[in-house]
Amino acid sequence: MNGFLKNEKKGESCLHPHAEEITEALVRRFGRPTLGNKKNPFNELLYIILSSRTPPENYQETYRSLRREFKTANSIAEARAEYVAKTIEPGGLQNKKARAITEIASRLRETYGRVTLAPLKQMETEEAEKFLTTLPGVSTKTARCVLMYALDRPVFPVDVHCYRVAQRLGWVPNDEPLTKRRADELQDGVPEHLRRDLHVGMVLVSRHHCRPQVPNCRECPLLEFCPTGTASRNATYPMTTSE
Repeated sequence: MNGFLKNEKKGESCLHPHAEEITEALVRRFGRPTLGNKKNPFNELLYIILSSRTPPENYQETYRSLRREFKTANSIAEARAEYVAKTIEPGGLQNKKARAITEIASRLRETYGRVTLAPLKQMETEEAEKFLTTLPGVSTKTARCVLMYALDRPVFPVDVHCYRVAQRLGWVPNDEPLTKRRADELQDGVPEHLRRDLHVGMVLVSRHHCRPQVPNCRECPLLEFCPTGTASRNATYPMTTSE
C-alpha cells in the first residue's frame, strides 16, 4: 500500500497518513538534537559525505581528523586525494570519499575563487539544490541535508533510514528501491514545517528501533501508526478472547 495520498479531483498531493502525529511522537521521544551537523554549508557537505555507510561515532571522529589536518577549506583543494584518504581512512570508503572531497573543493575554487558554499545563501532552494547536485558525488539526499541543516531550508532529505521507516509505515511500497522520484514524493507529502523534525526523528528511530533486521517494534514510539509494527506485534503476541 502506498500511503502517499492523492486528491483525485485536482491531482494534488496530500499529506502522508499521520505525518503530524508521527512527527510529534518522534519529538517527544528524541527531542530536537543536531546530530552533530554543521552550520557552515561546506563543512556540512564534508560531514555528510563522511557519514556515508559509517556509524556516527566513526564519521564524527573522521570529520574532526580531517579538519585538524586541513584547517582551511582552501587547503583541501590543494591536497592530493591520496593524502586526504589517509586522513579519513578510519571511516571507511576513504578513496571514494577523498576523491569526491578534493574534486568538490577544486570545483568550488574554480567557480568562486575560493572553497566556499556561501553563495548558496543567496539562491532559491531549488537553484541551490540543482547546483549542489552538479558537484562530484553529491546526491539529492546529500544536497538536501546541506540545505536543511546548514541553511534552514524546508526540505526533507530521504536517506536509507528515512526510507526504511517510510516503507514500514506504508508510505511507499516495500519492494521499491529509493529513487529520486520516490524521494520527491516523500518530501511533497510532508508539510514544510515538519520536515526537519521528521527527518531527524526518522534517523533516530531507525537506529534505535526500526532496524533492518529484528526491529524493536514493541518499544517504538511509532507503533500505533505503523501497520508493519502492529502486524509484527500481533503475530508475536496474539490477542486472546475470553471464553
